[in-house]
Amino acid sequence: MKKIILYGLVVILSMGLSSCGNKHKKDFNRLLIELADADKTIDHQDWSAIEKYLDSQKENFRDFYEDDKINVEAVKEYIEDFFEHRRPSKQISFVGIGDNAYLKVNFYLERSGSMTPYDSPQGDGSFKAAIVQMLNNLPGNNGDNKIFVVNSKVCQYPQGFQKFIADNNIFEATKGIGDPSYTDFSKIFDTILNKTGNDELSILVTDMIYSTKSMSGINPQKVFAEAQGMTNAVFKDEVKKKSMLIVKMDGSYNGPYYSYNAPSTGKVYNGRRPYYIVIVGSNDNIARLTSDKTYSSFCKLDEMRGFEHKYLFETSDVYKPYYSLLLNNPDIRGRFLPERGQESQITSIEDMEVDRNSGDIRLALAVDLGNMFIDDDYLTDVRNYKIESDDEIQIKEIRKISNKDITPAEKKYIGSATHIFILEMKDVKSDQKVDIKLLNRLPAWVDASSSDDDTNIGGGMFANTTFGLKYLLQGIYNSYQKNSDGEPYYFDLEMKFKN
Repeated sequence: MKKIILYGLVVILSMGLSSCGNKHKKDFNRLLIELADADKTIDHQDWSAIEKYLDSQKENFRDFYEDDKINVEAVKEYIEDFFEHRRPSKQISFVGIGDNAYLKVNFYLERSGSMTPYDSPQGDGSFKAAIVQMLNNLPGNNGDNKIFVVNSKVCQYPQGFQKFIADNNIFEATKGIGDPSYTDFSKIFDTILNKTGNDELSILVTDMIYSTKSMSGINPQKVFAEAQGMTNAVFKDEVKKKSMLIVKMDGSYNGPYYSYNAPSTGKVYNGRRPYYIVIVGSNDNIARLTSDKTYSSFCKLDEMRGFEHKYLFETSDVYKPYYSLLLNNPDIRGRFLPERGQESQITSIEDMEVDRNSGDIRLALAVDLGNMFIDDDYLTDVRNYKIESDDEIQIKEIRKISNKDITPAEKKYIGSATHIFILEMKDVKSDQKVDIKLLNRLPAWVDASSSDDDTNIGGGMFANTTFGLKYLLQGIYNSYQKNSDGEPYYFDLEMKFKN
């Protein structure tokens, strides 16, 4: 019933807009095409442009107003109806508009004995600089954001967000909050995973070193087993709805380091050490961060001082990139035709024939690999993709789009794509559905960043590794995998091939 009423409202609004004059309606429609035709998204910045236009033409768009305020739902319905009746029709996503303009942020800082040396007066300041840059790049009112100090407890920082950012020594300002001798990761991860609301984002800064209240004399393998047991207890059904981004950072470290077998006796270390930024939000909000231009500055994590790697935990299909087969690319071999009814995006082809000279078929698939929390080398490694099809298909190469690819004939199919996938197959024996999935696997840098022994602070690997990291992250991954339909994947490119 609600859908019928809304559709009726759209019809009435359309009639009302027609009566206000075609010129104003056409101008508004042109604005909508400019804002949303390519990315199929109206974000906060786009919505601001829409509000500005409507307010300047209020007399001509009275049906969009209620009590002299823009009726958000009415405008959304009009936009959805407008794009639904274009050729080809498009489904528009709305992010960060109305009351959901900005996500509220809960920032958690681990204040343990092995964290305070990252912001030592003897250091290079990269730790504080990275955190401040990230927090300052958050849009909206910082008054809605909260700071928490975590170690043995999760405690709200009493001085507020702005004071925290302005402090010269953030660990001195948070002194006396909680017990810094150990970190209760069970409580911390339970908080950021299970208590992050639908309109919230949680950010944790930590060294990711799993510890318990009493570590002396414990076999390290027992510590690793406990870490994985903790993740199994915390990371349950909620992971289906939540994504978790792990960012590996590098910072200067000047002060005592507490190894696993001497948790109360620190050894002075002056050098480089890794630390981690953990960002948690709903699947939609994590996807929103990279698609909403309002968050573009915040998402430039790769540009932060000390950035090394990133990895995103999610169950499946968090991203939906643009993709289209090309028709006249030099890498194409064989013959085929696009199925009728496709205009600017080709995903279904027919009458496929092998090339007489090479004896195979090669296709060029344009894909938008931008705006994702995935390392570039992972995105372009063909080994990370799985193809589901009746006939064997291989990805021979993934390369960046060059100027030679963007011909006048191909421009509309390339759209927002950033890369070309070269697909090769020997034959098409039957009509079939083809799925190309980017699998979600723990990247190689996780194993390379992990150590089973952190007692030798003078060792060559100490500056780049974290005690037990791979066991902790593997436990988290296992939980995501268990809650996935098969192996987790980031996106699925669906096509139809007909012989």
